[in-house]
Amino acid sequence: MKRPLFILSLLALTFAANAQDQQILSQRDWIGTARYVGMAGAMTAVGGDPSAVNDNPAGLGIFRRWDVSLSLFVKPDHVYLDGQNIGAVTKFSASQASFVFGWTDPTKVRGLITNNVMISYHNLANFDRHYTCTNTDIPFSLADVIAAKTNGVEETALQPAERWGKQNWLSNMAYDTYLISPDATDTKRWYAILDPGQLVSKSRLTMREYGRAEQFSLSWGGNISNRVYLGATLNIISIDHTQSVEYYEIFGDDCSLDNNSYVHHSGVGVNGAVGIIAHPVQFLRIGASFITPSAVSLTTNNYGDMKSALFMTNPKTGLVEKTAYSVSTPNNRYTDRAWSTPLRSSIGVAFQALHYGLASFQYDYAHHKNMDDVHTLKVGLEGVIVDRFFLNLGYAYESSFLKANQYTAGVLPVNTARTDAYSQYIRFAHYASAGFGYHGSIFTIHAAYRYRWQRGRTFTHELAEPDDWYAVTHDIVLTLDFHTR
Repeated sequence: MKRPLFILSLLALTFAANAQDQQILSQRDWIGTARYVGMAGAMTAVGGDPSAVNDNPAGLGIFRRWDVSLSLFVKPDHVYLDGQNIGAVTKFSASQASFVFGWTDPTKVRGLITNNVMISYHNLANFDRHYTCTNTDIPFSLADVIAAKTNGVEETALQPAERWGKQNWLSNMAYDTYLISPDATDTKRWYAILDPGQLVSKSRLTMREYGRAEQFSLSWGGNISNRVYLGATLNIISIDHTQSVEYYEIFGDDCSLDNNSYVHHSGVGVNGAVGIIAHPVQFLRIGASFITPSAVSLTTNNYGDMKSALFMTNPKTGLVEKTAYSVSTPNNRYTDRAWSTPLRSSIGVAFQALHYGLASFQYDYAHHKNMDDVHTLKVGLEGVIVDRFFLNLGYAYESSFLKANQYTAGVLPVNTARTDAYSQYIRFAHYASAGFGYHGSIFTIHAAYRYRWQRGRTFTHELAEPDDWYAVTHDIVLTLDFHTR
């Protein structure tokens, strides 16, 4: 006997599935030059650094000479669940590259003293992450979820060859692999293959993510009377993200279900930024910036396949035999021309102790459409150890993307071509960093280390209990900077 679904009321209580796409694609890594990383990004009021300009373009006005900078980083990422390492991946790439040139009138002490221009590249986020979650004795199967989604759909709608154009792709695959079947008297009522009360003895979800968000910028910054610095930036954003997920279940007498899904996002967008830094007295700088949402044309490609191994009656022999079934979907491609990244702003204050160092404090705000806003607090310290050698320290906290009661399983619409039944959310994160550098007459070399502790939650499907994991990332950044005397 196959079990009916009485759990539709639970599905209505869960959060919309597109939240995870928006969150993942909007996240930022706060990585750049080694100085920026070493101070945990608390540089909105400091300026004078290519990555500081990325947050607040007014920081470009502080440059006094031409500058070429390149930063490389290595990023090992480890994911843990219940204290066990469930996945690891290491990324090596360039975090930023920039060229600053400008014109300064050394005879002026008032008015517009400096005009600077910067052409730059910044790696905004790296999406690389791998992990595997396993669970045992689960009360609900993915087949239960699909049966509930298929209720109300006539069986004939899943049979024609052109059905892929009618969406309901999860239902189509489960129907072809005999994981769901209609009621004999009501073909709009669907049942899962599992018997009433039967548990899923084991499930395994393997998540693989790849890609990055990149930014190419043209910035201007000006110095007015050595008291006020203004700046503006035009940014081109590029997003490339892939999620590949393998989900596997074992139930009954060695029966199994495989659902493999692939989603790829790619897009290009444009935004702008403006900023100001005020320097009212020698020891104090106050900075603020505003970054507009990015208008992005986002293209999504997805496809999937489903397999089952079930004991079924062979119509030719009348014997019950274990039989394997499989089905694959075509590629689905669609473009959202109204997708956008969040509005971002920051405010900071920096206290400078002559030539001995500085302390910087910063608050960042990101406003997401229909989601909870993200708040980030940053603290950065810099001190001169001996002549030309300096040390950085930093700490940052980034709040959760969603409210606590929204970190529930995501729900795909019934009528959809997406086959990724899982949901994954990033919660809050802590950052701690340190850097060490040498500032010479024509070059600067700087290295920094950043530790990130990030909390996340994954649901293998809508009715599964969550896997609460945390990720530990060790970022090591090296910056080489050349400047004119």
